[in-house]
Amino acid sequence: MVQELIRVEQLSKEFYLDGETIPVLKGINLTIGVGERLAICGESGAGKSTLLQIMGALDQPTTGTLFFSGDDVFCWSKEKLAGWRNAQVGFVFQFHHLLPEFTALENVMIPSLVRGDSRKVANRIAGSMLDRVGLSHRLHHKPGELSGGEQQRVALARALVLEPSLVLADEPTGNLDRKNSLEVEDLLLELNKEFNLTLVVVTHSQRLADRMSRIIYLEDGLVKEGVAP
Repeated sequence: MVQELIRVEQLSKEFYLDGETIPVLKGINLTIGVGERLAICGESGAGKSTLLQIMGALDQPTTGTLFFSGDDVFCWSKEKLAGWRNAQVGFVFQFHHLLPEFTALENVMIPSLVRGDSRKVANRIAGSMLDRVGLSHRLHHKPGELSGGEQQRVALARALVLEPSLVLADEPTGNLDRKNSLEVEDLLLELNKEFNLTLVVVTHSQRLADRMSRIIYLEDGLVKEGVAP
């Protein structure tokens, strides 16, 4: 039996605009196991990114609960929540969000420095992770000197440098050509196996979704398992 890592119960999210309530998520129930690869699919505006952000505690639900290894995440203090997010959750987005004035190595060092590691330790583990994603020859290049695929691999290295339990990827190949998309997909699957990390991917790419171990679809704020609406 697969051990549970993430569980959301009756998760809802509403936004308020010009005095109007806009429901986006309407009572989501979902369990994700350790080491699982989950794709979240659906039409634009279905709430995929909103759900992903709540799973990573970048946003809070209107109602409902998020459990991580059995603990209610939103009962924690802001300090504990921030520490958990830095150590246990890796984020990868369509646009890499690398700091342009920093080198690849310096960008990947950031989570380690936030944790309180010395620069020597941060440098060592960042260099090791960049080597793992095939960029040992690009350590001292800034993002503007890297290709789109290389920039996304730096973002992956940054997400994984502290060996988190959970990686949340929002359209990780959405800004890449086919060749680089396939390379990033392969790398995600390799790292999922290597670190037994739980991978949750929001994607419009059916090819990427089909490489996950499970697909869910969001429609009208609710989950439909495995069958496109």
